[in-house]
Amino acid sequence: MHDDAYPHLIVDAYRSWCEEHAAPVLVEEFASLPDYFTTEQDAVSRLLRHDPRPDAVIGVYSDSGHNILAAARQHGLRVPRDLLVGCISEDPDYATTTPPLTTVTLRPDQVGAEAVDLLIAVINARSGVDRRRRAEPILTPRRSTRRPVR
Repeated sequence: MHDDAYPHLIVDAYRSWCEEHAAPVLVEEFASLPDYFTTEQDAVSRLLRHDPRPDAVIGVYSDSGHNILAAARQHGLRVPRDLLVGCISEDPDYATTTPPLTTVTLRPDQVGAEAVDLLIAVINARSGVDRRRRAEPILTPRRSTRRPVR
């Protein structure tokens, strides 16, 4: 797992959700360097060997979706029939993967614009500026999370 706060916050939220829903926690860690792509695929492979195997995997980095799809292929799993896959990413290429991958964008463009606006307000000592801002994430559902009718 990376040593920045982002993955730790996500895992903490996931663990809380699992606790509230009496669900098992399935997390596999991986090193960020030096060989990020191989190590993430290895972590996903370990995850896919769990018994019972998870029915869905969500990647938290932009390249995670590609790595999860590759690991699923290595295990002979068909997405979405055998495994649902999604990731947090702004990469438009996920619309063209096989299958097209469901993504969530955290709107870094909007977060950046809001941060700059707030910084300028502070520098200019503007009063009455609402410092609470919200950048709503956007879910783009695609075939990778739509189970076929059996």
